[in-house]
This record gives sequence, structure tokens and C-alpha cells, in this order.
Amino acid sequence: AVPFERVTSPHAMTSAFLQWCDANGIDTSKITITTDVATDDRTVHAACDIVPGDVVLAVPFERCVSTPGLKCGVTACPLDGDEGVDSSKQYFTPSERLAATLAKLRDDAERGQGEGEAYAPYVLGGLRDDIVDGPVFTWTNQEIAELQFPRAIGNCAKTKVRDGKVMKKLRETLPSESWVTKFPWALANARSRAIDLERGESFLAPGLDMFNHSHANANVKWESNAEGDAASVFLKATTRVSAGEELVVTYACEPAESFLLHMGFVGGMNPFDRVELWGSLAEAADWFAETFKSESGDVVLDKAAAREAAEELERQQRARERVAMVGLSSAGGATDDVSAELKLREMQNLMFGPSVGWKMDYDEALWMMFRHFTQALMPQEHADHIVMHAIKKRCEELLISMPTTIEEDEKIFSDENTPKRLKLAAEFRMYKKALLIRHLQSDARVDGGGGASS
Repeated sequence: AVPFERVTSPHAMTSAFLQWCDANGIDTSKITITTDVATDDRTVHAACDIVPGDVVLAVPFERCVSTPGLKCGVTACPLDGDEGVDSSKQYFTPSERLAATLAKLRDDAERGQGEGEAYAPYVLGGLRDDIVDGPVFTWTNQEIAELQFPRAIGNCAKTKVRDGKVMKKLRETLPSESWVTKFPWALANARSRAIDLERGESFLAPGLDMFNHSHANANVKWESNAEGDAASVFLKATTRVSAGEELVVTYACEPAESFLLHMGFVGGMNPFDRVELWGSLAEAADWFAETFKSESGDVVLDKAAAREAAEELERQQRARERVAMVGLSSAGGATDDVSAELKLREMQNLMFGPSVGWKMDYDEALWMMFRHFTQALMPQEHADHIVMHAIKKRCEELLISMPTTIEEDEKIFSDENTPKRLKLAAEFRMYKKALLIRHLQSDARVDGGGGASS
């Protein structure tokens, strides 16, 4: 076989990919793809006027890339072969398994063999060559420290350790497989481009993964039709879009960490962002005991009992999360249960302890726990008012503990000479601090039912 002729011009690569789309049942007549020559960044625009409900782009499932279990065109995961890793589903997460599939596909494409030959215009032209410039992939520890918020820094550390272990395992177990060297590139693409399914699996849809993200102003959304010969995943317009206007989709409704760490951007104000106040309910219980002391300065809350109550609340919360995730796959049998468990483990690396968000909502377990402590220590006080006071006090503590103020972050972010990664870090922490300030200055009304309303 003759390998796909690699072109270096971004425009030529995009043209080759679009030709591949048209030849494989992916109608691109309603879109145009433009490439920024300086950055190689691509944007997708409407090629014509579009009205709500119009299908902008549809990709047959048979042209998608996934792992076994989904009805896609490429599903063979090299980790499951005779020379693969035993019990791969018990060790590798869905993202890692998809990355292995993509890495093998690219290796075959470069060699002009196997399934990779048929997908060459996509993996060699539709996907970028470089690895996403995100903290977990390319940043130094010093650059990661500029994020300032412990949850983001901790998530980076966990992910880097995990990725290192995975690469070591692949090299030791599959030393002769050339696709292993392409795994980091493939993992970056799987994390930043894949469409996640509730059952724990994910897949890549050529073309759909080129649309940019908007936290709150998306004009298209993805849907799927899994029935019959026309089974496909597609983007449908949610608003009227004029010809030439950029088409954007919401990748996920998640906190800023998910976007910056794995996708390399913040994207401005994110209505789904949150700030972790404590790493766990147990930490929050210790804090409450040390903060609300007697007039003589003595700790009056039984810290051991408080921590035990907090840990029990956390066990109940994690159990509910597990049931929600694994229950989604119950119809698929034991194999899907394993996938869901691994997906849950992957998600829990990004899960927050007690936190606050832009919607002025509060963790029910935290509120309930602090309310119980208040009623035990200060029965004469309005419990919900004390809980709100405690949360505001914690927001103030976090702001004071930061190495920079929000005003300094704004100055760094606005300076055109600021290095790109530092600018991203400043944007990230700037919106986090703005969220804390909003809660600190809030005059939210306590509703007495485990929350507040603004």
C-alpha cells in the first residue's frame, strides 16, 4: 500500500480532509473551515443561512472511531489483541483505551496499512499534529503552580502520575509496538475531542470535533440517532445562524479545570465553574471546630465525632455517585459495569470537595453538616445564618491566602507581553477569585432549607 501523501499546508490538509468527508457520507455543504495561518487554529463557519432545527453536520457512526462495544467504523482496541495487555478494561480508563485505538490508527495511516489507510485524511489532516498545550501535557511544575488553586494543581499532579504509569506499562508490555510512541498525542486528542457517553464509553466523530466551544452562547448542539442504516451523530442548530457566522457548541457543562487542564483554554466566564472551599467534608468539619471556639479560645466541638459524621456523609455521597454512573450501564451487563466503574474513577479525579458556584448554590451535605454543628454549639443562633457566615468567612480566607489579587491577575491577563501560559493561568484564577468575591459580597437570602437564593 502507498501511504497517504502528507501535506504541510494547513489549507491543503483541510481540503484533503473535506474531500474525505464527502467521499464517506459526511455532508459538509453547510459549513466552511478556516485555518489561522499563524496559529493553525481552525474555526467552523456557516456556509449558508441556518434556522433552528437544521442539521448542520451529520457523521455516520460507521465513520466514527471508538473502542469495542460501540457501533462505529473503527473499534479494534490494540490493548485487547493477543499481544495486548491482559484485562485491559480493569486497568485502562475509557479515554486511555480510545487513545490506544487512535494511536494505532495513526501508526497504520503513516504506514499505509490496515484501517489507518482508510482514515489517513482524518488522523493525518483532520487532527492536529501537536499535543494540546495544556497543564497536564506540556506545562512545567512552575507554570502549573501559577494556577494557585489547590484543586487544579492537585488534578494536574494526579493526571501526570497516572499518565506516567500508563506509558511505563505500555512500553514494558508492548515494547515492539510502534504505535505506543504516538500514545501521548492520541491521549491528548481523546481527552480534548471525544464525545462522552453516559455508559462510560466515548468516541471521535470526524468533523464534529473541529467546532469550537462556548460556555453559554452555543448555536448548535450534538444529538445522535442510533437506529437503522442512517445511524449517526449530528449537530443541530439551536438558533438562527447567518452565513459566515461561526458555529460553536458546548463541549460540556463542567468547571474550568476540565477545559484548561485537558483542552488548553479557559473560555471566559463559565457559568458552571466552581471553587472548592475544602478538600473534603472532613476538612470542613475540622475547620468549623477550629473557627467557632468558645470565648476563652477552647475547641468545644468534638472533632473526632465531627470528622466521623463528615466521613459518613461523604461515603453516602460517593455511593450515590457510583449508583448513578453504574446504573446507567445496567442493561449492558458486567462488561459495561466495568467501563462505568472506570469512568467513575476518571471523573472522581475532577470531582470537588465542598464548593461554591456561580449559581449561588451550596453543597447540601456541607450545609446540613454545618447546620447540625451550629445547633449543637449555638442553639440560640439562627443556624442557617451561621452557615452562610461560615461560608463567607472561608471565601475570604481563600482570597487572602492567594499570592496575587484579582486586580493583579487582571493586569497580567491584559498585558500583551505576558507569556501565553501565564496569561491562561491568570485568566483561570481571575474568574475563580471573581466567583469567591461574588459569594463574599452576596446578600443572598437564607431559605432555611439547606441552601440560599439570590
